[in-house]
Amino acid sequence: MIIKVCGMRDTENIERLQQLGVDFMGLIRYSKSKRFVDDSQTAKISQLPLRSGTVGVYVNETFENIIKDIIPLRLDVVQLHGDENVAFAKAILELNIKVFKAFQVDANFDFEILEPWQELAKEYPAKLFFLFDTKSDQYGGSGKKFNWELLDHYKGEVPFLLSGGIKLEDVDRIDAFKHKMFMGVDLNSGFETKPGLKDISELTTFINKLRS
Repeated sequence: MIIKVCGMRDTENIERLQQLGVDFMGLIRYSKSKRFVDDSQTAKISQLPLRSGTVGVYVNETFENIIKDIIPLRLDVVQLHGDENVAFAKAILELNIKVFKAFQVDANFDFEILEPWQELAKEYPAKLFFLFDTKSDQYGGSGKKFNWELLDHYKGEVPFLLSGGIKLEDVDRIDAFKHKMFMGVDLNSGFETKPGLKDISELTTFINKLRS
């Protein structure tokens, strides 16, 4: 079970998280987010001994600004959480950087829109992954769950992370969730003491339970 913890920005909190052996850590570079990592924080984070699995999260950002972050933040993954198209994602993949493409799911979600992305994934094996989040007025960050049973309609071959309001008490539900392309979870607000600051104790408990 892959575990991604998103919305990190405090350097001490990041250092403690890195000791937990999570697979991916997300840094949100979207100014309208409560967990926005600004340029001064980026400079501080760039000085940390980051492990592999660092994810830069962007919403309709320019290609040039994303490129500027790759070296200082040592990005292994670019997460596209806005309305980015397949061509934009392909340009990122051409840099040998993995891409997580987020989609906001509700009862009206049309899984057919994933088809061009699945074709792209065939060109870049093990480089493109989906992230299914809860539909909200903003680009994610609602802290709410969507109906996971909706993913029964997803018949594609691109692995995905499950996101949206996951908390410590959801461990059993995650264990019970079955889908051949389900590869892990994306954790954020459900483990926070305040926006951008994670409860390391709760995360430790969650990880131990999920991986036991």
